[in-house]
Amino acid sequence: MTAGAQPPARFPADLVRRVVAHVAGGTLDIVDDCDTIDPAIFTDTGLFARERDILFRRSPHVVGWAGEVAAPGTYTTKDVAGTPVIISRDEDGELHAFLNACTHRGAQVASGCGAARRMTCPYHAWTFDLAGRLAGQTEAWAFEGIDPAGLGLLPLPVSEQCGLLVVGLQPDVDVAAFLDPVASLIDGYGYAHHTLVADRRYDVRANWKLAVDINLEVYHVAYLHRETLHPMLINHTVHEQHGRFGRHAFPMRAVTEWAGAPESEWPEPPMVSVVHTMFPSCVVLDTPVSSQMFRIYPGPTVGTCTVDVAEANLGPVADDDERSHRMHGFDIACHILAAEDFPAAEQCQRGAEAGARQFVFGRHEPMLHHWHRVWAEATR
Repeated sequence: MTAGAQPPARFPADLVRRVVAHVAGGTLDIVDDCDTIDPAIFTDTGLFARERDILFRRSPHVVGWAGEVAAPGTYTTKDVAGTPVIISRDEDGELHAFLNACTHRGAQVASGCGAARRMTCPYHAWTFDLAGRLAGQTEAWAFEGIDPAGLGLLPLPVSEQCGLLVVGLQPDVDVAAFLDPVASLIDGYGYAHHTLVADRRYDVRANWKLAVDINLEVYHVAYLHRETLHPMLINHTVHEQHGRFGRHAFPMRAVTEWAGAPESEWPEPPMVSVVHTMFPSCVVLDTPVSSQMFRIYPGPTVGTCTVDVAEANLGPVADDDERSHRMHGFDIACHILAAEDFPAAEQCQRGAEAGARQFVFGRHEPMLHHWHRVWAEATR
């Protein structure tokens, strides 16, 4: 960005205009044709093995907001497709990622997040600094003959792009330019300043793709979420596909009250939410007041997955009242996921396992078309 230039808007005007036009016209973005898929993609163990290797072991992953490790001397831990990972910013401000496994016997040397000068393995109390170097060995005399310089934590590829943290699970995974195709679309969201408020993990009895699918269309809201979300939002959705990325935006019901007004009278921020979907399985939901991240990974079997859900404040949490307000919203979102979305995904899994002939994607579900095409092309 050039000196003096204004940062891109968090809710770009052109995107908001498209949403408002759909509200005013009673329309939404559609594709030319509906499509069908074979439900075996949710049960096929051979495909599942290829997905785990190609999509998860050998692809970059968005795992958090850079605001989680904004200050020198901070760290955060993530489970990424079953791999324990530490992301840290050392005292000199350099960003690192490591396998969260002690070089003595493999136990995790850190948990949660926070500020620290050292990370200590709970098993035998070996310590490591935030640059991954071995900083201390209990009873070091017993390890004479092994060079301590070779006992640092195993580094992993990591980069900070557009305020998001990107890691790779293999040393040869190139993460440096992963978000370049959508950098202009997400630069304005201020992710580098987001503050993690809470996160939770769910084990879901459904294939990982079904757990992603629940985030890809608003069609279901009027029915599955009739009493919870439908009173607040409506399906006048716009969609965009950008290679191995996508985004869609939808309005809150309150937009109907001002959709016909001049743009100068629209509220700021607009009552619109934007969903960014990032290869292979990260979803970021940006609302006018918060940001949520969903990281979906395969479970131990083809019909299981894990979903990590995180809530971020848009900046530093000012006080206990603000934290309580964000936690209240997070609790509501998690209740809806656990009581409505995940059971629906699990029902779809049972249908696939029972021999359903086909699943159908409607013309008003463009992101489902897009993502299933992307995943299929990547694993051929």
